This record gives sequence, C-alpha cells and structure tokens, in this order.
Amino acid sequence: MKKKVVCLLSALLLAVSVAFPAAAAFNRDVLDSVVVVYVEIYNDDELYGYATGTGFFVGESGKDPQYLVTNYHVLEYYVATGGGDGTSLLRVFFSQDDIEEAYVVEYSEEKDLAVLRLSKPTEKRRPLTLEAPTSEMVGSTVYAVGYPSLADSDQVANPNTRFGTEDATVTTGSFSRLLVQSGTGREIIQSDTAVHGGNSGGPLVNDAGHVIGINTFGIESNGTEIETINYALSVNEVIPLLDRNSIAYDLATASNLPLPLPVLLAIGAAVVIAAAVVVILAVRGRRTAPAPAPAAAGPAPAPDPVPASMPAPMPAMRQAYVRSSSPQHGGQRFPIGSQPFLIGRDPSSCSLVYRGGTPGVSSRHCSVSYNADTGEFLLTDLRSTYGTFLENGQRLEPGVPFRLQPGSVFYLGERDNSVRVELG
Repeated sequence: MKKKVVCLLSALLLAVSVAFPAAAAFNRDVLDSVVVVYVEIYNDDELYGYATGTGFFVGESGKDPQYLVTNYHVLEYYVATGGGDGTSLLRVFFSQDDIEEAYVVEYSEEKDLAVLRLSKPTEKRRPLTLEAPTSEMVGSTVYAVGYPSLADSDQVANPNTRFGTEDATVTTGSFSRLLVQSGTGREIIQSDTAVHGGNSGGPLVNDAGHVIGINTFGIESNGTEIETINYALSVNEVIPLLDRNSIAYDLATASNLPLPLPVLLAIGAAVVIAAAVVVILAVRGRRTAPAPAPAAAGPAPAPDPVPASMPAPMPAMRQAYVRSSSPQHGGQRFPIGSQPFLIGRDPSSCSLVYRGGTPGVSSRHCSVSYNADTGEFLLTDLRSTYGTFLENGQRLEPGVPFRLQPGSVFYLGERDNSVRVELG
C-alpha cells in the first residue's frame, strides 16, 4: 500500500507540473543578431566625437543577412556632417578586430528609424524574425538587448571591451501597454525594461525571440519612489521602410501567449484537489494498524535548548545616488548602479537631463557608475566641450574614469551645475 501511495503522490507532482508549466526564458539566439553601430564624427577633418548604438539584422531565416535596423538618432551626426559624402565614418563592429563599413539605405527622422546595409551579406550574424505587437501581449515578459555601456566609454575607459556578442546585455521587464504617441502618431510599446544610452536601436524581443520593438527612449521620474518608463518603437513602424526598399524579412504570427495567472491557478487547484482526494481514499482503504503500546510513566523529555544568541543579520545593501544641486532639478536625486548613468542635455540618452542651452553642459557630458564591491563611484568625462571638474577645480581627462568617494562633489562646466554622489 505504501508503494501505491508513493505512486499517487508522484502522479500528483506530475499533474501540478503540467498545470504550472515552467516560465519561458530568454532566447539566447538573439545575441547572434545584434551588433554595435559606431559613428566617428569629423568636422573640418578633425575628430569631433563619436556616437554608438545597437543594430539588429533582418532578412529571411536561414540566409546570410545584409540589412540591419537602428535608430536615426544614432547616426544623426553622421547625416548632419554629410553622410557618405562627408568625412564621418559609419561602421558596424562584429568584434573589436572585425569591423565593416555600413551604408544608409533609408532613414526617417520623424520616426527615429534607419535601415543600413553592408556591402555584402554576412555569415557572422543571423536575421531576427519580426512580430507585430498586440494588446494581448500586455503583462507578458519582454527583453531589451543591446550595448548600453559602450555608449558612455571607449577603449581607454573599458580596456576589456571587445565589441562582440559577449558584451551585449539583456534586461527583462513587462510589456506595459501599446499606444500611439501624441504629436508623432508613432505606435510605441511602453515597458519597465531597463534601457540606457547605447541600447538605442536594439531589439525588444518576446519569449520566442521575435522582435516586437526597437528600443528608443525612456523617462525617469522621481517621487515617493523611482519609476522607470521606457519606450520602444513598434516593428509596425519599420516594416514600411523595409517594404519600400524591397528588403526581405520574416514576419511571425502572434506567439502563443501563456494562460492568464487566474486560469492557471484555477486549473492547478482543481488538479491538486482531485489528486488529494485520490490519495486520501487510498489511505483510508488500508487496514487499521494496531495502536502502539503506551510508554512507561517517567519524566518528560527536556525541551531543546534555546540558543544563547541569534546570528546578526546581514547588513542591507545601500543604494547609490547622484543628486543635482542645480535649481532646475529641485534637489532631486537619481539612483544609479554598475551601468554608466549619463548626464547632459540630450533627453534621448541621458538620465539626469539639463535644459537646452544650460551654460557649460554638453549634450552627453559625463557618466557616473557605482562599484558596490569597492564602495566607489566612477566619474568619466565623455569628451565634453566644457569639461568635467572636481570640487577643487581639477579638470578630468576626457575618457578616463576617476574614482570618487561617497559625498564627493563635481560640476559640469560651471559650478552652478554641481552634482553630489551619495549612498542612501
């Protein structure tokens, strides 16, 4: 009978596992489809700066791709300095030592989208399948793939950067809503997936590894709690550009979405109750075993000794912040982590944003990150026009990280633009 009960319990566990299937995971094949899009910007034959973003390949499954998609703002300065007729360079990095020139097929400044091509198809990456987002996807898991750290530093700051698939990052969040953006008419996807400068142009994919959006911009607001809101352009916005240029791509039908949680819970509960009833009936069918003989009278066993002291709890991790002293930010502080946090005037890539025309502040001025292992902040000037300075007036060398202790103050161009790093 014991063997029968064990078998029934095994069946119960199997039934529960069927009722509650394992959560889907990120499709790692997506990493084989993304690249760094790198722009060297020259003005009057002098290097003015650089811009980086992410691109992903499109094409027919099983064939070497030649075309890729990214955001227009990634190559905005390339276009502004003459594009292919100018001296600026537009390149794709497969790795640090494997670089190819890219060419603009078509772009839409209004949609903030661009389609690029290589001189010939490549076997170094695979095309991604597109899938039109739908409102039924709300609440499902999505993944942002790209190169956020490469947007804020170069080889001097990141000597271990290889520009390959091993440097691509994946962040996870929820599909919050599908909407049409006021003023532009663009179809966009709102999610809480973390994206930063450098993610621009990278794919937002679902559990199937299909591209449903192109990561483009985000908003951070500071109230009683920090809420991160990010947006991706729907693939429905890029499909007309592909069609207009006769570029082949694979378009999937809507992926099979998991059953809603209440339905799963109801099914699981029904299975558990039914299996439990079977087990109870089986146990009742056993012969009644004789009761054990009472134990001889004697002193009750002593209770287990109570430990003299409990181990001290582990200290909680402290949150790192940057706090702006500028009146335009009203004393706000912004949480940061190990990924570079951009500061400047460009709202599409910076998280601490100064108003346009703020004296001393460049579009992408500097970045700050926090190393929890050492307890130090890393401040890097992003080759700003006006310079990044320590509180004592020392100007930082562009592109070279400088270590700061909690409580340190630095400023962008002018002392009115002071920023303090702190731990909460």
